[in-house]
Amino acid sequence: MVEIKDIATASIDPESKVNVRRSQVKEGMEKVQSSIAEHGFWESNPITIRPHPNSSSEYEYEIVVGQCRLKACLELKLEQIPAVIEKLDDDEAIRRSWAENEGKSDITVIDKAYWIKKIITRYLGEDKTITECYKIAATFFAIDVQTVIKYLPMVFLPPKVQEMVVNRFLGQHVAEVIAKHTYDPSSPESSQEAMEERAEWVRKLSPDEKKECVGVVEDLGLAASIEELDKEVKERATQQETIVKVAIPGAQLGRLMDWGKDRGLTDKATIVSHMVAETLRGA
Repeated sequence: MVEIKDIATASIDPESKVNVRRSQVKEGMEKVQSSIAEHGFWESNPITIRPHPNSSSEYEYEIVVGQCRLKACLELKLEQIPAVIEKLDDDEAIRRSWAENEGKSDITVIDKAYWIKKIITRYLGEDKTITECYKIAATFFAIDVQTVIKYLPMVFLPPKVQEMVVNRFLGQHVAEVIAKHTYDPSSPESSQEAMEERAEWVRKLSPDEKKECVGVVEDLGLAASIEELDKEVKERATQQETIVKVAIPGAQLGRLMDWGKDRGLTDKATIVSHMVAETLRGA
């Protein structure tokens, strides 16, 4: 049975090296602080702490789960907080923090990328292949290998672009594509400059142009300049399909449906579009 104890807030290190939530901690803390100030702390929602791994630390414990709650209590000068004390090593603590925050959707994609890279880097140092490291990271965080591969490039985004993603000024999928198709490990500094330029460029596009930018970045790749990307996006945006309303005389409707039936089609709009396309190809 889990034992919940009231622990002195001053005895807990709030700057944990194992808490996976690194982004928007201040915003989360302020939100929790308002709730605690108005309603008090829920005894049934304790934080999780562990004996501090650094024996020379001024703190007795280290926060594992609930850093926003702890920091809110410290700001409110509350002397105690309900907590569960568990003896966890670093890996166990990281996994516990990941599971807790993931369950509440509190981990940004940037934080996920950071921790995935951290685990991969550790095992690459133990002479594992990159493929083996992908599998290890997937197992470690209880996700699939494709998710690991998808998130990892985000860690190479420059800080300004990472902040844009966290604050939702730049869409996650667009950022993933920019990272994947712009970063060059042989020249990281120039790559980061290029990623920042591309992120700022995307922000200035019109809604129709933004729909095309992902495909353009994927197709033109690392070598393309902003001018080339912009030209291609504008060309594609102007080539979007035009919607045409078609009036079909009642006497011809039967023949139209028969034409479609012969081709395995039943929906009127689909039949018309196929007929138009077939006519244009033969023109």
